Amino acid sequence: MKSLNRSITIPIISFKPSEYNIKNDDGKYVFVGKVYGTPDINKDIFKVSEFLENFSVFNKDELLNASDGIYNWLLYSDDTSEDIKFISTQILSPYDIGTTHQSIAYNNKVDAVVIYGAGELKKESKKIIFNVVSGTFTKKLIQFDFDKIVKNQIINKFKEIFPDSEYDNTIDSYIHKLKSVSNKLLKLYENGGYFVKTFELFNDCVEFHNKFWSIDWNMEYYKKKLDNETENNDIIEKLYIQTLEGMINLLKTAVD
Repeated sequence: MKSLNRSITIPIISFKPSEYNIKNDDGKYVFVGKVYGTPDINKDIFKVSEFLENFSVFNKDELLNASDGIYNWLLYSDDTSEDIKFISTQILSPYDIGTTHQSIAYNNKVDAVVIYGAGELKKESKKIIFNVVSGTFTKKLIQFDFDKIVKNQIINKFKEIFPDSEYDNTIDSYIHKLKSVSNKLLKLYENGGYFVKTFELFNDCVEFHNKFWSIDWNMEYYKKKLDNETENNDIIEKLYIQTLEGMINLLKTAVD
């Protein structure tokens, strides 16, 4: 079991910037990124709460009547009782922003206190296939579970809730199977402080992607060096300013 510490900042909004071939409603290739040093919405609990209001959560009965798709799920208890409850949210894009396991746990509609297990599921009509893939929660619960006692308890509890469900023993995440994101969701990302850019050509998207993350990595590297070192500060500061200007020029070109 994993108890939540609500006194610390949790990365409720996070994403993996490794996808090149994601398309929007218009069939254009999509880039989503957050520039190093820009305000972090995760540190503002009011903004996080407002952001998460845009994502629905589903209990057992609601899930069975929800649309087909890929979902994250949690087994949890709240501060009203120790009874284990089920909750899920649909993953609407491969960026997994607002629908992470942290997002479900910290959603005001859920208010989880103790986590007993987590994973992903695929829903096709009434058929549910599930795994226990969750780096945030399940991985930490079962990392020393050599006899698979805890893992089997999680699986058995899930199947107790959904008797006809099928357990998927592979470790492949379902999220990476998603290759599209709606324009509505992209607008929400922009409102959350992310930079969004679309491209007609795949190669243009890849080129921008590589330039953005290369400059962003260097910005973070030089800023940390500048904060922690006392020697060669003039050189490091110059390099940091150069990378900062490079990012400004890149974003300006992308907007023009």
